[in-house]
Amino acid sequence: MKSWFTKFAGAALSLACGLLLAIPTAALHAQGVTTGSMSGTVKSDKGVVASARIVAVHQPSGTTYQATTRADGRFLIPAMRVGGPYTVTAVALGFERNAQSGLEVTLGSSTDVSFELKTVAITLTGVQVTATGGALSSRITGASTTIGKEAIAAFPTIGRTITDFTRLTPQSSGSSFAGQDNRLNNITLDGSFFNNSFGLGSQPGARTGVSPIPIDAIEQIQVNIAPFDVRQGGFTGAGVNAVTKSGGNEFKGSLYYTTRNQGLVGDSTAGVFFNKGKFKFTQPGGYVSGPIIKNKLFFFVDYETDELTQPATSFQANTGGQAIAGNTTRVLQSDISTLSAFLKDKFNYETGPAQGSNLAVPSTRIIAKIDWNVSDRNKFSFRYSDLESKSDQPISNSNALGTLGNRRDNLNSMSFQNSGYAIKENARSFIGELNSQIGSNMSNQIIAGYTTNDESRESKGTLFPLVDINNNGTNYLSFGFEPFTPNNVLKYNTLQFQDNFSIYTDKHDLTFGVTAQRYQSDNGFSPGLQSAYVYNSLADFYTDANGYLANPARTTSPVTLGRFQVRYNNIPGIDAPIQPLRVNTYGAYAQDEWRATRNLKVTAGLRIDLPVFENTAFNNAQANALSFRDETGAAVKYN
Repeated sequence: MKSWFTKFAGAALSLACGLLLAIPTAALHAQGVTTGSMSGTVKSDKGVVASARIVAVHQPSGTTYQATTRADGRFLIPAMRVGGPYTVTAVALGFERNAQSGLEVTLGSSTDVSFELKTVAITLTGVQVTATGGALSSRITGASTTIGKEAIAAFPTIGRTITDFTRLTPQSSGSSFAGQDNRLNNITLDGSFFNNSFGLGSQPGARTGVSPIPIDAIEQIQVNIAPFDVRQGGFTGAGVNAVTKSGGNEFKGSLYYTTRNQGLVGDSTAGVFFNKGKFKFTQPGGYVSGPIIKNKLFFFVDYETDELTQPATSFQANTGGQAIAGNTTRVLQSDISTLSAFLKDKFNYETGPAQGSNLAVPSTRIIAKIDWNVSDRNKFSFRYSDLESKSDQPISNSNALGTLGNRRDNLNSMSFQNSGYAIKENARSFIGELNSQIGSNMSNQIIAGYTTNDESRESKGTLFPLVDINNNGTNYLSFGFEPFTPNNVLKYNTLQFQDNFSIYTDKHDLTFGVTAQRYQSDNGFSPGLQSAYVYNSLADFYTDANGYLANPARTTSPVTLGRFQVRYNNIPGIDAPIQPLRVNTYGAYAQDEWRATRNLKVTAGLRIDLPVFENTAFNNAQANALSFRDETGAAVKYN
C-alpha cells in the first residue's frame, strides 16, 4: 500500500508543480474551502518547546493528523475534517504528555490550541485536560459566519434549504449579501461549484423552488463576505461554502416524514368564500452512515424526496348570471366546453380542463460520500450528489410575441391545462479531494470535479398554434402550445480542477495554487415557432377556423385577425437554433502569512484570473448581405 501510494503522491506533487509553471492564469469562480485547521503553541516553564509531536484524533472516525512544532514552538495542522470532537496530544522528550479533548474544527478557520508542558525526570502517567473549542480563531480574517450541524439541527426551517441558515449572516438579505445580486455569490459544496452558472437562478433548485440537497447531509456552512484568502474568489456578494457529513466508526441513521395539513389553507378572503382546491405536501427522507473498514474507510448516504401538489387555479368559470367577484370570472362555462369540444372534433387537439387541474412540484435528492484514510498523512474523499426536480407552470403571461398577454387566470380571462409547461432542474455533481501532508512542513490539496445541469422545459400538450381570443378589448380565452416552450433547451456543465500547495516555516506560511475550469452550455429558444393568433372574438375564431377547414389551401382569411405572428430560423443547416457557449477559465495565486512579531501577522497575496471565451457564434448569410447606414450616411455591412 505505502509503496504505490508514495509513487502516486510523488506524481501528483510533480503534476501540481508542473501546472504552476504551465497553466495560464484565470478563473471566473474559485473553489471554496472544504476543511479546517488547528494551530497553536507548545511552551514550558523554560520557554517554547521545539520538535514537540502533536497528534490530533477525530474521535468519531479515528482519523489521525500529526504535526511537529517549529523552532518558535508553533504548530499548524492543515486540511482537517470539520466537526469533532477531537482529542489533541502534545508529546516532547523530557516533558509530561499533555492532552486536550472536546475540541471542534470549524470550516475555513483554525482552532487555537495551546499547551503548557511540565518538565519531568522520569516517565509519568499522562495528564488529560478537557477543553472546548472557542469561537475566535487567529486565522480568521474578514467578515465571516459559520453555522455548525448543531445549529442546523436546532433552528427552525420550513424550506429546508441552505438559504434558511445563511440568513444568520448580519450582511444577509435573503439570499443576497452586502447589497449584491444573489447571482453574484459563489456557492460551493465540498469544494465544487454549486451555482446556477447560467444565471437564471441564484443556486440549484431556485428555478423549481426546491432544496438542492438534503439539509440533514450538511456538516457546516460558512459565509464569507471579504475573506483574506487567495483560494477564495469569484464573488462580489458572498462566498458560501458548505461541506457534507461523513461516516464514522459507529453506524448511525435517521428517518423522517414531513407533511402539510390541508386545514392550514384558507378558504375565504374579506368574508367571501371560495373553493380552495386540494393542497398536498409530503417529504420522506433519511440517512445512514458508518464504517466500511474501521478507522480507515467510511460511507454516508442521504436520500430525500418530496412533492407539492396544489391547484393550477382558484378561479372558476361563470355558469351564467353569476356576479364577477371573488374567484368567479366572466368566462362562461358554456364557452369553455364548446371551444374544447370543437378543437377536439375538428383538429384532434386536446385542451385539457380549464379548471380543477393541479400543478405538481416533485423532487428527489441524494448524496453519497466515501472517506478514505489512506494513511496518517493522506486523506481522500469522493462525493456524488443528484437533484431531480420539475415544476409545473401555467401558461406564460408575457406579451413578448406581440399578443395580448394577460393569459393567466384572472376575473377576465382563463386558459387550459395543456397550454401550461414545466421547468426541469436536474443537477448531478461528482467531486474528489486528496489532502496530503508532505514531510513535516508541507501539504498539498487537489480538488477535481464535474457538474452537469439540465434546466430545459417540457410541454403539457402537443404542438399547436397559440391562440388568444379577445372580448371587449381584453383577453378572454387562451389555448394552444405555450408560447415560449418550443425548443426551449438549457443544458450546461462544468469541469474543474484546483491544486493548493503550502509550505510552513518559522515565520511564514506560504500558499501557491492554480485553478482551471471548463464551462459549456447549450441554450435553445424558439418563441412563436408554433405561430400565434389573436382574434377579436370567439365568433371571429369560429368563422376563420371553419373557413380553413372548408378550404385548407386558402391564402387569405375570411375575417380580420387581431394579429398573427410566426418565427423561424433562417440559418441553413440548423433545424433548431441552439446557441453554444464555451468558456475556459484559469487562475494562479500566491499568499504569504508572515508572523512579523508575536502579536502581529501580515497576510499578503496576489491572484490573477483570466476567462477565455471561444468563438461559438453562427454566421447568418442573409443578415451579412444586408446594407445599413453608418453615422455619416455611407453604406456599411455588419457581420
